[in-house]
Amino acid sequence: MKADGEGEPLISIVVPAYNEEEIIRRGVLQEMTGYLASRPYSYEVLVVDDGSEDQTPSLVEAFCQDHPSIRLKRNEHRGKGHSVISGLSAARGRHLMFMDVDLAMSLEHIDELLDALQDSADVVIGSRRAKGAVVLNTAPWSRLLMSRAFNLLIQALLLPGCDDTQNGFKGFRRDVAHDLIASLVVFKDSPTPSGPRLTAFDVELLVIAREHGYRIHQLPVTWRHIDTRRVYLTKEPFLMLREVLSIWWARLRGKYRPRAAVGPR
Repeated sequence: MKADGEGEPLISIVVPAYNEEEIIRRGVLQEMTGYLASRPYSYEVLVVDDGSEDQTPSLVEAFCQDHPSIRLKRNEHRGKGHSVISGLSAARGRHLMFMDVDLAMSLEHIDELLDALQDSADVVIGSRRAKGAVVLNTAPWSRLLMSRAFNLLIQALLLPGCDDTQNGFKGFRRDVAHDLIASLVVFKDSPTPSGPRLTAFDVELLVIAREHGYRIHQLPVTWRHIDTRRVYLTKEPFLMLREVLSIWWARLRGKYRPRAAVGPR
């Protein structure tokens, strides 16, 4: 992989953040920039703050002063989906990706994701279930049960063969990402959440990618569970089910049929 010239990084990495002061103080931005500085390609990291109520934006802003490859985008609180979508829209790279701020996935997979996009893939999904994936420590049984049930539902209704739609590690060719965002229906205008929560915005992006004929590559990843207070098992399964059914209904009505402007290579 070769480094690009000025103005267009080879890859833009979007990192959504909501009340992540504790994680940022652990040095995740230092870890990320330390790794990326050793790579032979140009990059930018765009941290999208989702209206945090703690010191997240000020900590990131201070870090940016000494690291020009890091940018901060401040949003009003509208949830992770909106943060990722607005970050992808604002990113300058030839290839775009997003990943979680807790670095649950190994940073080394960024190279593999880039290789896949530069080869033949239009969309790359990090997968904890693909052959070759490594899970270093498992989530609590309640999280595992919810995740497995949700995945079975997604495969039955929308995405057969996609075994890890909710993994927060995905990459796109830039023109593909912009086409997917422009084609959103359910998450075109996300309602403001009452706090942090999981959503099915990844599912809608992948459904559109399938409908538009893009090549989706499932990348086996090394993943470790990191405890978080962002998942609420009492209400999130019902909210996500409603979103999935809305996506299913939109597809049934032909809302994701591709326009002629952009297609697979």
